[in-house]
Order: sequence, then C-alpha cells, then structure tokens
Amino acid sequence: GRKIGLEIDWLGYNRKNFSFPGDQMFPHGSFHQEMEYLYSHRNLCERLNGNGYTLGPVTSDHWFVFVADHTKRYAEDNDTDRVLNIMMFDIDETVAKKFYYDQYEARIGPDETEEEATKRISMEQTKSAGIDQLVPGASIDPRAFEPCGYSMNAILFRSYSTMHITPEEGSSYASFETNQKVTNYTPLISNVVRAFRPKRFVMTLMADEGGLVQMGSNPLFEGSTSKSKIAVSFNKTKPGAKSTYKRSNLA
Repeated sequence: GRKIGLEIDWLGYNRKNFSFPGDQMFPHGSFHQEMEYLYSHRNLCERLNGNGYTLGPVTSDHWFVFVADHTKRYAEDNDTDRVLNIMMFDIDETVAKKFYYDQYEARIGPDETEEEATKRISMEQTKSAGIDQLVPGASIDPRAFEPCGYSMNAILFRSYSTMHITPEEGSSYASFETNQKVTNYTPLISNVVRAFRPKRFVMTLMADEGGLVQMGSNPLFEGSTSKSKIAVSFNKTKPGAKSTYKRSNLA
C-alpha cells in the first residue's frame, strides 16, 4: 500500500469470548494468544500502533476489541460511525427449523437448476423467518446452506445489515449486525429478538466520538444499570405475551 501512497486509516478486530476456546485453531485459543501473535510481527505492529481491550466480566460473557485508529476527524464532519451487534444463543426450536435445507422443496420442475433452487430456498428462509421485515427497503443477498445454516447481507443507502445463523440443536446461534444510525435502538432490538426468541443474548454498541455525541445518553436502555430491562412481545395479537430480558452486566 505504501508504494502507491496508501496509509492505514482505521483497523478493528473484535469478537465475543468463545464457548470452547480449546477447540479453536492457533492463534485463536485466547485473546492473549492473538495479541502475542500480532506482536510477533514487529513491523506490522509498529505501523498499526493499536491497543487491545477486554469489555465485560471475565467470569461471564465478555468482548475482546483491538483497534488501531489513525483517522483524521474534523469538527465540521458529520459522518459518524456506530455498529450494533446482537448475538443470540439457544434460539427457539421452531425458528431454528426454518434454517434446515431439507424443510424446503429441493427442485421446482425439471428446468430449475441447483443454483436457482439454492437462491429460491435462501429467499424462502428469509421470508419464513421474517428477516426481510428486519431490514425493510434494503437490497438483500441471502444464502442458505446444506444441511443447515444461513447468512445474509443487506444494504440500504449507506447502511448495512448482516446475519449469520447456525440452527443446530444444543448450540443454536444467530447474530445480527448493523451500522444503522437511530436515536432509539429499542424497537430494532425488540424486532430482532422477537424473530428468534433466544434464551439469552449479548449486545455491543460501538461508536466513534462523533457518534457518541449524536446518541447522547445510553440509547440501548433507560433506567439504572442494575434495573435496566427490555421486554419483548412475542405475539402482537396478545399484548400481554411478553418475555423480559434483564441486563446482567454493562461494560
């Protein structure tokens, strides 16, 4: 890059702690191992000049972040950044079944190719799970996998959304990520959680300094840290049918 006059502007790497860190390939057995591997490449580290952080309690769900930020920001620049991540664990079994390939007709007629069938099934899964309703108006590129699994990327103007789903029983998981800029994230979070009905979920919201100023106070929840809750109605026809998730930690 330097040969053509390019310099690193911003680099970020972040992930949640693994459920089975011992099963990961080197150097991903731990965040410490990842950092050691990075710092073993001296020239790269000197160029990055970044820092690593651990957010959240090390005895429970937590988040690892490495950031190298060399962006030059200006006071008159209103182009801010923020990214919301929702990681859902043990999703509802009925929802999980929607992402098994054999739940859908393999071929419709002799003229449908395998590629066309995959595209059709991918869109059928998208609509069946209500994912298209989570990103209204966006251009969606979904992909269904055999025997199970699903990924999706969506774009609407300068905003993106992406999802990854592994529906296997006992370890089902769904993630939703977006850089949408909204003043209140509660409706979006409620819609995502309602679609998958997980037993628990973890959220992160990352923003640059300008994004933090635009958001003002904590946009995820109202109330004190210890009492913050989010109630999600799972049946719009029965307003009383709700599930309440209590925030256990905040970092």
